[in-house]
Parts: sequence; C-alpha cells; structure tokens
Amino acid sequence: MEQAREKPRPAVLFVARLLLLVVSLAGAEGMLRLLGYPPWWAMDPNWGGPAAEYQCDPDLGWRPRQGQFHLHWSDQTGETLYTNWSQGRRATMEQQEAWDSSGRPQVLLFGDSFVQGYELSDSDTLPWIVQHRHPELKVSNFGSGNYGTYQSYLAIRKWVREPAAVYYFLNGFHEERNAGDRSWLRVNRKPATGCFYPYAELSGGELRQERSDGYLVWPLSRRLRSVAMLQEYVEIFDSYLRVRNKRALTETLLQKMDEAVRAQGGKFTVILFDMDAVQRAEYRRFVQSRGINFVDCDRPEMKDRKLRLPDNHPNQGLNQLLAHWIEPLQVVSGKNTERAGKF
Repeated sequence: MEQAREKPRPAVLFVARLLLLVVSLAGAEGMLRLLGYPPWWAMDPNWGGPAAEYQCDPDLGWRPRQGQFHLHWSDQTGETLYTNWSQGRRATMEQQEAWDSSGRPQVLLFGDSFVQGYELSDSDTLPWIVQHRHPELKVSNFGSGNYGTYQSYLAIRKWVREPAAVYYFLNGFHEERNAGDRSWLRVNRKPATGCFYPYAELSGGELRQERSDGYLVWPLSRRLRSVAMLQEYVEIFDSYLRVRNKRALTETLLQKMDEAVRAQGGKFTVILFDMDAVQRAEYRRFVQSRGINFVDCDRPEMKDRKLRLPDNHPNQGLNQLLAHWIEPLQVVSGKNTERAGKF
C-alpha cells in the first residue's frame, strides 16, 4: 500500500502563497510600467498648486492675476511675456484700457488656454491679433488656462453686462471639464485656499452647479502603478453618472451662453476648433438647429504641425489664420448688430 504523502505545514503554505502574490504583483507592476499605464502617473508633481500668473476667484475657481509675468517653459528657450489686465483679461494692446473707459464696440473672447495664448507672448495671441486688425473695436481676452465651457459660461455671466459681440472657443475636450471628469479633476497638490474646480450636472434638464477640490493623487499611487490603477477605477465609479451626459451638458451650456449674451443685447458666436469628426458634425448640427452663430474651423491647416506648439496649442501662425477665418467680425453697437469687414 502506498504511503500517504505528508501535507505541507500551514506555515510553508502561507509563505508559498505570499511569494506567489508578491511575484504576481511585481509582474503586474512591471507590465503596467512597460505599457505606460496610467498615462497620468508621470504628470507634473506640482500640478494643482498655485501658479504666479493666476489667482483664486469666488465664482470661477481661478482667473489670470493682474500684472506682468516673465514665464519659462521646459520645451522652449527664452521666456514668454504674459501681461494680464484687470477682470482677468490678458492684454490685447500695448497700453491697458480701463474695462469701461471706451465707447468703441466691444468684442469679447472666452475660452481656455488656446484663446489665452498658452506659451505665447502677448502679441502672438489671437485676441491681440484681432485687436490690431480692428483698432475701431475694443477687444478683450477672457481666455484662461484649463477652462471649459462651464467656466466660460460663468465668466460670460460675470463680465457681459452690455451689448457686445461674444466669441467662445470650443474644443472637444471641454466636455470632460464641464462634467468634472477624473482626467480634469486629478491633481498632485491641493489647490490654493479659495480656488476650486467648478463643474455642472444636468438634473431634470436644468444645470446643477458643483465644486470640487480635485482628486488628489494618493501617496502610494505616486510610487506604484497598480495602486494608481486602483485609484483610477475608484474615480471612474465616482464620476461615471455625471460624465456620461457630457455631450448633452455641453450643448445645454452653449444654449445658455447664447441666451445670456442675447439678454444683454449682444451677439454670441461659437468657434468649433479642435474636435473629432463625430463631435464636429454633432455640434454643427446642434448650433444650426438652435440658430446659434458659429465658425467651423474644419480646415486642412488644423493638422499642420508647423502651426502648433509641441503640446498642440496654436502658435502665432495658426492664430493669424484663425483671425482671418472668423472674419467678418460681428459688431454690436447699442441695439444694432453690424459686421466689421476685413482690413
């Protein structure tokens, strides 16, 4: 009769299983690193912290700080001159004008860093170029880094108080920002006291305003890709219900922007800029159905890498083209709407 095999001792089984777990986790960690997952793992360790050229805003979360800043960028040589005026406006000419000092028709541009002119000196930004093409108008640059449609809508409500031609610069990735997607809320450092991330949710067809301090990256997520993956799934679960309505939310915001500008006797125009083909077709169809004025930048030059900075922001050359594409400008003077011709 065959002798029964002796069962391994519990301690041996425990060590074997522990070693198997460690090897499995190490293998998974190595594979995640090899695949570069998650891509946000190597983001700027200071992301979310205060920057000198911004200040907290009780309505918008943050806005450009008044002053002149000489900024340095890791992918550029030399420095970039940022001149910010009052009310969170970036300079559009050599000398600042008071917000309410001019009787000239106003053209106001709202949007994210594309409008603000990220990594560009003042004179290379789109609003500056438009202002110098049209000295008979008063052009204001309300663009701000990391804004989406919702923050731009809040800025329109805050600053549009009289008849004006208002342009909003829509990028496809604004949908995530509007709905508070995890990719937009994720930070390595808590925002400064008084700063926050505003986003919106649709409830019964109405906007519900929300605020967040951001999704702070867990300490272990900064060291282990496997823990970072776990955190990402936690964030997906937390944001899924609101983010799935991001397209309907953004369309609602565009309509509310138009209504807010019209209520002040102005004219609203949305610029359809960077977005995929499906987004472009759907937004074009939506604004046409609502009678919202728009400029569609569906042009081959949009894919020309020579017209972009390394991180895909427009450079001075693309801004020159865009200033041409949005002509003729809408001009609002009192209750009359006119169209400014090209120079």
